[in-house]
Amino acid sequence: METRQRKEPLISLAVSVTPPGLLDFIAAAGGNPDQILLSVGLNRQTFSNREGFIPVAVHAEILNKAARSTGDAAFGLHWGATRDPRYFGPLAYVLLNSPTIEAAVENAGRYAKVRNQASDWYCTHEGNRSFIRQSLQSVGDDWRRICRQSSECFMTEALNILRMMVGSRWAPLEVQFAHDPPPRDSEHTRVFGAPVSFGHETNAFVVDPEFLKRDVPAADPYLYPTLKRYLDQVLEEMPPENGFLSSVRKAVADSMRNGDCRLATVAKRLGMTARTLQRTLKDHRTEFQVLLDDTRYHFAQNYLKDSQHTLTEVAFLLGYSELSAFNRAFKRWTGSTPMEYRRNFSHNRASGNTVPVAPNPRRRDSR
Repeated sequence: METRQRKEPLISLAVSVTPPGLLDFIAAAGGNPDQILLSVGLNRQTFSNREGFIPVAVHAEILNKAARSTGDAAFGLHWGATRDPRYFGPLAYVLLNSPTIEAAVENAGRYAKVRNQASDWYCTHEGNRSFIRQSLQSVGDDWRRICRQSSECFMTEALNILRMMVGSRWAPLEVQFAHDPPPRDSEHTRVFGAPVSFGHETNAFVVDPEFLKRDVPAADPYLYPTLKRYLDQVLEEMPPENGFLSSVRKAVADSMRNGDCRLATVAKRLGMTARTLQRTLKDHRTEFQVLLDDTRYHFAQNYLKDSQHTLTEVAFLLGYSELSAFNRAFKRWTGSTPMEYRRNFSHNRASGNTVPVAPNPRRRDSR
């Protein structure tokens, strides 16, 4: 495996899939999950969407607040230890079916962004020791403190996957964390079954170099390439931009489905004020209306290709209050009306041709 240099953490609001079961886990530990969600501007419906995403900064703050609410200083550690690796879907299955541990780490580095755009996995080698490293993009200057609970959660989740691959009694030679040491680390040693140290450049499992070459006994060589092709397609369809802009697009799409894609609504989903969202978008050399237009156009193409959706339904799904507003916007984007686009698509599909229509995200529409 190629040895990689540690990346400098980026200030980003990369997204993380909302974890099912977390609210029940908080309540069972004596915390108040609804109060925690309210404090970060979320509700149960938004948070419990299995296909939903939240900024990693918000996820980290939820775990930090859960630790305080439950009185469990190792809350992230305990929550991660309960996670069934199969929850991660195709990502987990491509790891579990990788031919070797080293290949699994390579796949984690390539495909982890499908579930968590802030997390990066890779291997390094130093003398007679190897390191399975995990680094997080920054969520601020004090990111090591902010991400303590998240980091411990991610590492115990990774431990569960490795143990499912090679055996439930497996333990690394050592576990390293980037954050500062907690007052007590005996629980960390118990969970990982290995010495634990803090204040390193990245989070890491320290392993024998031969461990990375170990075969995964239950790997399915026939299923493996199918899973990789699927995840490659998912990556190809993801927008080629940083985690913050991706998280805004996701929040816009979720808001559209709920019929309210105003700036204030999207900002609340991201756990920030409207003014902060506008300022951060400006730092990324774009504007909210540009992302809204571009996201609407992307979804409009897909909806218009499905003849089961009426034009009125498409307008509603895109967050327009009237069909006429959608018609005007779409014509500005493409030069044709939604009805003309649908007819052209049907004609080209019947004749075996495709005629792409390029949007202009700088064009504006009004509701």
